[in-house]
Amino acid sequence: MGRQKEFKENEVTFNLLVRENHQKIYCLLRKMVRSHEEADDLTQETFLKVYKNLSKFRNQSQPGTWIYRIAVNTAINYLRREKLHQFLSLESANSVREEMSNHPSEESREILRRAVGKLPPRQQVAVMLRIYQELSFREIAAIMECTENAAKVNFSHAVNNLRLSLRKAGVNFESM
Repeated sequence: MGRQKEFKENEVTFNLLVRENHQKIYCLLRKMVRSHEEADDLTQETFLKVYKNLSKFRNQSQPGTWIYRIAVNTAINYLRREKLHQFLSLESANSVREEMSNHPSEESREILRRAVGKLPPRQQVAVMLRIYQELSFREIAAIMECTENAAKVNFSHAVNNLRLSLRKAGVNFESM
């Protein structure tokens, strides 16, 4: 009877965690990967890991922070496995630059997405969590399992790398 009660409590807790965090996790992962399908798969994989490890959660952080950490690690592992970090070639940068006059915001977003995709994984995570999820550096540090200062440094390096990358692509970083 004890195991059945524990299972039922875990199921209720898990369902609540999914309801409260699914959309945020999906949005984070969607910014990190190229397609809806990849983000959907990674979201599902994240919550599967949450379910399997629910009994290991130690309440040393907020459940949402713990889930973010699992999602970020899942995405980083996926990106490493799939080797999705592609560099803009000079040729594609020139063609994108030519098309920007027709669709500036759409093309600028695509260039920015590619530039973020070129960043090292920890810098990518810092940018995604700070810009797209609007988290504080303290929250980012908890998710990345580093100090608050290290989160700030990763973000700062990411911004500098984005400026360089976008400048090479002919895009003014400050105008985005």
